[in-house]
Amino acid sequence: MILFEQVSKIYSGGQKALTDVSFHLAKGEMAFLTGHSGAGKSTLLKLITAIEKPSAGRVAIDGFDISRLKRKQTPYLRRKIGMIFQNHNLLMEKTVFDNVALPLIIEGYSIAEIRKRVAGALDMVGLFGKEKHMPMMLSGGEQQRVGIARAIVNKPPLILADEPTGNLDPKLSVDILNLFEMLNDAGTSVMIATHDLGLIARMKYRTLTLKRGRLFGSESLDIEPARGEMQ
Repeated sequence: MILFEQVSKIYSGGQKALTDVSFHLAKGEMAFLTGHSGAGKSTLLKLITAIEKPSAGRVAIDGFDISRLKRKQTPYLRRKIGMIFQNHNLLMEKTVFDNVALPLIIEGYSIAEIRKRVAGALDMVGLFGKEKHMPMMLSGGEQQRVGIARAIVNKPPLILADEPTGNLDPKLSVDILNLFEMLNDAGTSVMIATHDLGLIARMKYRTLTLKRGRLFGSESLDIEPARGEMQ
């Protein structure tokens, strides 16, 4: 699902964000990504979502080579990825339904299919019946669940979560991680970037640790064929 092969990223001015990073996240696998501030986590996530391209090495997402990806292909790649943010990034003036439905509206789904999928996603995260609520009517944990529902509503094969429990208390953090486990049990690949080492220790999944742009910890490198063009 995710392949990094000797990947380096150097920004203008010579700043090295990543150096010779290699790992493989298999389809259906769940793993943590950790490291101190400035270690390179944000850059790694940007490479996965094709916001950035590598300076050297190869990044492949579900077989698509990021370096060879054409601009018109980028939206198709991103539909494969559900992105969850620490600060939810919800549209506060829109209802829960409208927030969760947004990816489906962009992709042109019918109203009937949107209603069906939004109801299913909200049910999965424990918010069924709150479609008409405004985000400000919800707790922080509930807002995070809305963000998760939005990320999974189009059933992407990969979930990326960037500090998803950073603003939550320990109990809510465990609840959110249990949601990710449920998604993973259903076959979704999950990568969670977090500073919460206690949470990582309790969950006991493979952990990739970045230190000054270099990767340490458990690694698996299985080469997948690149696919530079949409079929």
